[in-house]
Amino acid sequence: MRRSIIQQASPSPSRRRFTQVAAIGMGAAVFAPGLLRAQGTGVIKIANIQGVTGPSAAYGIRSRDGSIIALEDINKAGWKDASGKSYTFEMVHSDMANDPRQAITLFRQAASDPSICAVIGPANSVGYVPMVPVAGQVKLPMVGGGSGAPVKEWTTYGYRVNPVSSTAVPFVLRKVVAKHGIKRLAVIYDQTQDAQAGDAEVCKTMAKELGYEVVAFEAFRSGDQDVSAQLSKIRSVKPDAIYIAATTGDGVKVTTQVLEAGINLPMMTGFGSFQDSVYWDGTKGEIKGGYTFLAQDLNAPSPQLKSFLERYKKQFPAQEVTSFSTYGHDALYAIYEAIKKAGSTDRDKIAAALADLNVSTPIGTNVKYKNPPDGNNLSPSVVVIQVTGRGQYVVV
Repeated sequence: MRRSIIQQASPSPSRRRFTQVAAIGMGAAVFAPGLLRAQGTGVIKIANIQGVTGPSAAYGIRSRDGSIIALEDINKAGWKDASGKSYTFEMVHSDMANDPRQAITLFRQAASDPSICAVIGPANSVGYVPMVPVAGQVKLPMVGGGSGAPVKEWTTYGYRVNPVSSTAVPFVLRKVVAKHGIKRLAVIYDQTQDAQAGDAEVCKTMAKELGYEVVAFEAFRSGDQDVSAQLSKIRSVKPDAIYIAATTGDGVKVTTQVLEAGINLPMMTGFGSFQDSVYWDGTKGEIKGGYTFLAQDLNAPSPQLKSFLERYKKQFPAQEVTSFSTYGHDALYAIYEAIKKAGSTDRDKIAAALADLNVSTPIGTNVKYKNPPDGNNLSPSVVVIQVTGRGQYVVV
């Protein structure tokens, strides 16, 4: 039986809670850092800053849990530096909720800890986007697992593994517009969330190419309980389809109100949200027929991805697997591969290794960077899907 040691830091004024997770592999014993060092084994610490509470918690929890499984495999494989010294990896988890200021505070605190060599950035863009320029300021490499919003100020210390809005949303629009002959598109989006606002802008920019008109472009704010005024405007312009750009927490409320308002049209969203069982349960299955995208076809996995999915379901039965689970896994592996390439835990050397990294992760994701100009994955996969049941879908 595997034993684990959990270390929790004392409460701080910002009410954070840290958990250090150290794993040496599936079925192996887990030892305290002091004992590891006493045995001559070094410890590599990576901070994992996620929003595990708040409207995008469904993303952050999955990203965190996917990285935990990756940590087990990485420690099972092990790593030695040029001198032959063995290392084990630890993750330090913290919750930035849905607060960009909290995200920056946690990131700066990670940077002040010399034992932390890299950070897995939040799955939500409200935390990830403002952290990117800070990564360059404090010179701490960061790899995000889920954020897809535009980043205005890139640095060679900031990266992400997942498809971004500008890459993935056009795939969804091309498929759905052609399938339904859409000429009039309505958009309702959360203006407080960078990723969702980014999705909305892509809907505008693609209009000319795909031959549709954006007849309604309605904004709301995270936490709003009533969007009836926006939906009244949308209903009045008689669109052919609607794009709902919202995090899962707010998206369930908005989508439910869309359906209650009698707007029974093809619906689209980003970041795999409609595939999440939270959406299905929250809308009582009325999300059936909605379109979104995934980075991996979870229904037709490779043997390696299948193994990951089975382990994830067994270890985290309360949360169904989504693309964010794979993003968290891949973010940690990108950091691991950069450390191996650099042959060092030096932050600057890890960032330099990430700048032209080109690897495939164990679950089949290709991660390729060329930074500058930016830290986006140059070769992400995008799978457009239509939801057919709870956690079920068909590829479009």
